[in-house]
Amino acid sequence: MKPFFFSFSALLVLMSFSNCANGKQIQEEPPKAVGQAFYTTWTGGVRGAGSGVNLFVPVAGDSEIKMDSVYFRGRKGLLEKDPSDPNLYVARFKTPGAAKDFVMHKDPKMEYGNEVPERIEKIPFELAEGEAVVRYTRNGKEKFFRIKDIQKKDSEEVRLKNPENIRH
Repeated sequence: MKPFFFSFSALLVLMSFSNCANGKQIQEEPPKAVGQAFYTTWTGGVRGAGSGVNLFVPVAGDSEIKMDSVYFRGRKGLLEKDPSDPNLYVARFKTPGAAKDFVMHKDPKMEYGNEVPERIEKIPFELAEGEAVVRYTRNGKEKFFRIKDIQKKDSEEVRLKNPENIRH
């Protein structure tokens, strides 16, 4: 009787832990309300302004989907509705700049002003080039879907109007 009880309890424990790994199931196709995503790159106009990537995800106007975050190019970003277009979600990823110099001194007061370096968290998904995973809620349930074939588009705001006026 003891061996039966022991094997039954071990089986029960194994079955209870097997469901924990299935927490993030990804839909391979986005919902019908989601359009073709695209991204643009940007560069600041002055030294130190930085550069980065903006990811755009269009949705249908009558959609009940509420997207909140996206995993793209190895990073996690927040998806926000574009103020000028409520049917467009935007995620902004700033490229990490060069490492800043730290002041290291035996007097801790001299180290005041050192900034904590930005940590990039490891994303829980394997993504190919041109893919992203979006976290969204529908009817109060959290879900994930994969976006494939994300294309790069030129940003009209970044294009120079009159390049002859620029001196090098």
